[in-house]
Amino acid sequence: MTKRHRVSVTMKSVKALRRLLVHLKDKQEKEEITDCVYDIPCGNCEKTYIGETGRKFGTRLKENKTEVKATTNKPFTRS
Repeated sequence: MTKRHRVSVTMKSVKALRRLLVHLKDKQEKEEITDCVYDIPCGNCEKTYIGETGRKFGTRLKENKTEVKATTNKPFTRS
């Protein structure tokens, strides 16, 4: 430290102890997230299904999988 300008300099740690020890929110698993918008790519083509749910994402994802399974097992006929 030089006395010429009469300025003291103090170094501050970038990682404070509080940041290392305190986690204000626990991370949620993807299946537990609610009120979200999601997209599911099609396994047979380039299209993507975009959905929105207020319920748990995992619940809605299971419903989507069940719906796809039910519609792909039915024979398609022309009306």
